[in-house]
Amino acid sequence: MLNWGVIGLGRIAQRFCESLSHFDEACFYAGASHNPEKRQQFKELYHPERLYDDYMKLLEDENVDIVYIALPHASHYKYALEAMKHHKAVLVEKPATLTSKEIRTLCEYSEKNHVFFMEAMKSRFIPMINQVHKEIEKGIIGDIVSIENHFQSIVSYDEHSYIYDPKQGGALYDTGIYNIATVLDFVKSSVVSISNDVKVEHGVDVHDSITLEFENGVKAFMEASLDGPVRKDMIITGTKGTIILDPFYRPTKAVISFNGESFTGEIPYDIDDFHTEIEACHEAIAYIKVESDRMSHQDSIDCIELMERIGETICRL
Repeated sequence: MLNWGVIGLGRIAQRFCESLSHFDEACFYAGASHNPEKRQQFKELYHPERLYDDYMKLLEDENVDIVYIALPHASHYKYALEAMKHHKAVLVEKPATLTSKEIRTLCEYSEKNHVFFMEAMKSRFIPMINQVHKEIEKGIIGDIVSIENHFQSIVSYDEHSYIYDPKQGGALYDTGIYNIATVLDFVKSSVVSISNDVKVEHGVDVHDSITLEFENGVKAFMEASLDGPVRKDMIITGTKGTIILDPFYRPTKAVISFNGESFTGEIPYDIDDFHTEIEACHEAIAYIKVESDRMSHQDSIDCIELMERIGETICRL
């Protein structure tokens, strides 16, 4: 039985714990939050063995095997490293860190000390995403020519929200990481050109319209926003056809068009969109691996490095 500890008991952690409750081989053992109301809420909903008002107390609990870190972005690095120093496996929400130096440090520590570490990029584990990979490998749409994806939301300004904190917020860090990770999942080539038409408000980027050109000739257009309009689809265009996913980061359906015809394929979740990500952690730990094949350390490094390069285009006034 794997005992999970959860640091940060917000909305995402609630969805995570709900998914975790469907596993027989693991349980939500301990949670930590500075907010007493959230601790009480999780106590009533999930009945963990332990609830802490201090994150370090959870990490010092010898019964905790693996930690899920669902804190604001700027806290990911600190507590992921502390968790591994306390011999805990780690699943940390995206983006795992804010800088390439930090992500390299975490990955190196994981590898040198034989501790499992993974960024929670759940899109990599969605069954439909993996099926789309198989269809592309079969050549159903030919060679990829371009990818366009959108993660556009409406998030009202809140001076107390980490999303509007210039040090860790903005559309690129909050949702753009999904755009980036998904493009890099399908295009295995080096980025040779980056442009970004960016809109900045309240000291953060609220709208990024990013164009990438890859060494192999593929082009990608990515749009991430906090100011709408709401849109969360992706179109992969090949030499013979197209594939449309909506929402692209957790799809259950794909519309595939080729030879003048279109059809819709569907692969529902077994439980929900967290389940296969959690399952991947359990499998890696069972096989004494320090990383996942589908979201490897190098994958996280590549994502953060590209995000860092794109971030250089943003002037945070």
